[in-house]
Amino acid sequence: MSFLDTASNLFKSILGGGNYPSTYVTSTVDGKSYKVRDMPDKQKAANLMASLRIRLVKLCDALEKKYPDKEQVKMMVKNFRSDPERFIEATPDSDHTSSTVNKGESINMCLRQREGPNESLVDENVMMFVALHEFAHICTKSVGHDADFWNNFGWLLKEAEALNLYRYTDFSAHPVSYCGVYITDSPRYDPAKDGTNMQIGTISKRT
Repeated sequence: MSFLDTASNLFKSILGGGNYPSTYVTSTVDGKSYKVRDMPDKQKAANLMASLRIRLVKLCDALEKKYPDKEQVKMMVKNFRSDPERFIEATPDSDHTSSTVNKGESINMCLRQREGPNESLVDENVMMFVALHEFAHICTKSVGHDADFWNNFGWLLKEAEALNLYRYTDFSAHPVSYCGVYITDSPRYDPAKDGTNMQIGTISKRT
């Protein structure tokens, strides 16, 4: 796909164009406005997005206090933008189920299943796993899913679990469907494995 195609899809996701209209909805969780798909349950979608944003803010604040000198935390504090307008529901025509733009400029997340007519909202704990996946990109220098990314992802899951912001799920034993793909594993942080191939926590296409 060309750069222009990618830019066009991102533009549609942000502005709500294409075949999947979006609208701003004020969440009853935090009173902030979120860009979500214009569907009957858009209020629940805005509330889900608000809950995820609040949890990420709590995690960022807690890690900044606990690990002020940790390089990943410094990157997180520098890159993460907690403005509600930067949290956007991704549409089915987006290139990715969920993504972060420029390591924190905006976070676009698929909130709904993509199983034919089933477009129900995804479980909140699964969404937090996905949000932490995107957060790992924000606090990792490299681009993509290399060893550093998976290690940082595992670390974030561990810290979020300790703060009761995320509930550990054994996805290898209990894979879950998410937006047309499967989550089949969950990375576990191990300092001794830094710099090695930790490519686990995989997401695979549904067949």
